[in-house]
Amino acid sequence: MNKISEIPEQTPIAEKTVVEMPADPWRCEECGSLRVSCQVWVDSNSYEVQSMAEDKDDLWCDDCAEHTRQIRESELMSDTVEPWWKDGTTEEDREIITGLNPENFSSKDDCKAFRNACGMWWNGKTNGEKIRMWRQAIAPEEE
Repeated sequence: MNKISEIPEQTPIAEKTVVEMPADPWRCEECGSLRVSCQVWVDSNSYEVQSMAEDKDDLWCDDCAEHTRQIRESELMSDTVEPWWKDGTTEEDREIITGLNPENFSSKDDCKAFRNACGMWWNGKTNGEKIRMWRQAIAPEEE
């Protein structure tokens, strides 16, 4: 008896189509999520998009679970996330976020070495990592 012949024929698993992320994707303006959707009108016969959502009521964020505005990642970074890091965080915040200890740096230069190290640490992060840190920092505290 041939054991191989007793193995039932396997149904191949369909491969999931990989969708490439655009270089400058749309994100939720409020939380930075990539899980945003827009309502569109599509011609039923040609399947061509007739118009895109322009109103906040036609845009949705799955993470916020509410209507939102969309913003390009580059705009979110330049207008919100980078200014938050530069002007919205204290040295204590940066110590917590980076794990760096200001006491390990020279205090002669008004903590410039610590700030430079934090800047290098921040610049080594991807946009996604930076957005996750910003999002976590701005999240309302749950009671």
